[in-house]
Amino acid sequence: MIILLDGAKGAGKSSVAKILLKKVENAVFLSFDNERKLLPGRDKVLNGIHKEPFENIIKKARELLKSGKNLIIDCGLTKERVLEFEQLALDFNSKLYKFFLKAPYETLLSRVRSRDKAKSKETDINRFDEVHNIVNSKEFDEFKIIETDKSDIREVADTILKIIRT
Repeated sequence: MIILLDGAKGAGKSSVAKILLKKVENAVFLSFDNERKLLPGRDKVLNGIHKEPFENIIKKARELLKSGKNLIIDCGLTKERVLEFEQLALDFNSKLYKFFLKAPYETLLSRVRSRDKAKSKETDINRFDEVHNIVNSKEFDEFKIIETDKSDIREVADTILKIIRT
């Protein structure tokens, strides 16, 4: 099984993924941000898209699926990236679930500021706005949209669990 989580910064993707990891049997978490951190200074940017971390996620996903693992993936998705995950799901006869976690701008910004403050870091509003606009310009027709400001993060994870277990 592959569970894709997308959404703006502060939407709760990593928090939900941590809960899912404990509740989904044989699950592994792959994160675009974690992959990007592994490649300081070597991350190739192609048309504004970080290519190498995503290629590493696909490579790891293929190996993990081969070994029977379930995947929870927090990754900035484009149509092309979704197509790659759809192909992986086909290749391994695996179910693919797509979720978009959503919250109002002010809620997202507040969460990011709080997280940054805990890291003694100043929030880059321009970068936050840039990413927020990119994420909100995507089409999520095939995704289950879950509003994370209306529920506790555990309830969001439970909603996802109900969907994948039916």
